[in-house]
Amino acid sequence: MAQESYADYSIIHKYMEQQRLHEEETQRITDRLAEVEERQAATTAELEKAQAELRAAREETEKLNASLGERDNEIRRLNSTINNLNKKIAAMTKGARG
Repeated sequence: MAQESYADYSIIHKYMEQQRLHEEETQRITDRLAEVEERQAATTAELEKAQAELRAAREETEKLNASLGERDNEIRRLNSTINNLNKKIAAMTKGARG
């Protein structure tokens, strides 16, 4: 009977040891999961911030392109006016000579 008691104790002890190891491993995995979730949340926040900055940059680019287009049209209009004036001046000076 003494051997049965020792065997029972040994089985219970091994079971308790396995349970402890299982709980420790579960805790390690839970901790790692929490760390991964924190990193994922931080990365998601960074991504959202970068996307917002990219949207703002695109909006600014569109505004600048529109402004550039307006200025380009104004320069073309002014060049046309200058060319017309130069033609008139040339015609006036040619008529004055002759």
